[in-house]
Amino acid sequence: MGILDNIISRTKSDLEYKVGSEISSRVSKKVTDVLDSKKSGSGKCPKCKSPVQPGVKFCTSCGAKLIATCEKCSIDYPAGTKFCAQCGKSLK
Repeated sequence: MGILDNIISRTKSDLEYKVGSEISSRVSKKVTDVLDSKKSGSGKCPKCKSPVQPGVKFCTSCGAKLIATCEKCSIDYPAGTKFCAQCGKSLK
């Protein structure tokens, strides 16, 4: 039964990771949608306060990065997000 237990354990881990990735992706999209829909302060670069288009990754006026990307999961989050919702890693 040791081999079957090992296979079941790996399959369970793989499924948990896939479900976690899907949840994280959906949370990230919802956070982005909510932040884009806010009227106060949204649509402005946090560095130079110039207006920016929704969905862009860098400010066209000063070049500031407008997203934070998890180095481990490669998931994009809005600038100012401190931790990845998937793995908990600190975002720089």
